[in-house]
Amino acid sequence: MLDDLLRTPGAQLARGTFNDAVVLPGRWVARFPRTDLADARRRTRALDRIGRLGLPFAVPEVLDDRLDLPLGEAHVVLSYLSGEQAETASDEAVREVLDALAAVEVDDGLGALLDEPLRHAGGAGAAETITELVFPLLTADEREQASQVLARFAALPVVRGFAHGDLAPVNLRWHHGKITGVLDWDFACAGDPALDAAAFASYGWPLVERVRPEQYGRALTHAAMFPLTGAVSAVLRDGDPARYLAWFRRRCAVREHPPLS
Repeated sequence: MLDDLLRTPGAQLARGTFNDAVVLPGRWVARFPRTDLADARRRTRALDRIGRLGLPFAVPEVLDDRLDLPLGEAHVVLSYLSGEQAETASDEAVREVLDALAAVEVDDGLGALLDEPLRHAGGAGAAETITELVFPLLTADEREQASQVLARFAALPVVRGFAHGDLAPVNLRWHHGKITGVLDWDFACAGDPALDAAAFASYGWPLVERVRPEQYGRALTHAAMFPLTGAVSAVLRDGDPARYLAWFRRRCAVREHPPLS
């Protein structure tokens, strides 16, 4: 099935966290789960529900759901969101997205479809999973710095809101200075909105502090965790954590988690 779609003129192969994908730019994206079909079905239902929330930006629409097929053939076809990536962002554009997410009420129906926060990295046991699986890959000094990051994370207050969970620049679509589309809702959760604020630090921490001053401290701690949760997620999927470990080591070299400049 994947090979058949790849023969579509103009189709391209891409690999995500949980899926292989066939992308026909401007038309559609077919995602093929690599492992857990039950999770894929739940996330697809969540995406459909999120698409009906009335958010002020586009969300991929489910065009065809064939997750009833066996693993390897099972797939879901989503609409393609056009737009550009951006190297800079205005306060207004970022604030609009964060305000829209903050306005979403996580009722029982939506909550049942969302991921547990950091589920890809061990969920509520993320710190213990990182200690078990990532610490052996670090030097003594790196383990000490990682322990300090985990202690900061453990001290965070419990805050429950609606969070996309992965608002990296690659998942944003821009048009004329406005975020017009948001992709990849697999990590959407009832968690700390400061997690999403932290993702916008790719456009500079001063922006995050201006648009979410009340979340700024928590956002710093979530960002400090990003390389560690990325590394443990890769290990859990039998992947290569090298790029996440390199990311963490760059921070260790300057002893700043996360670097603010």
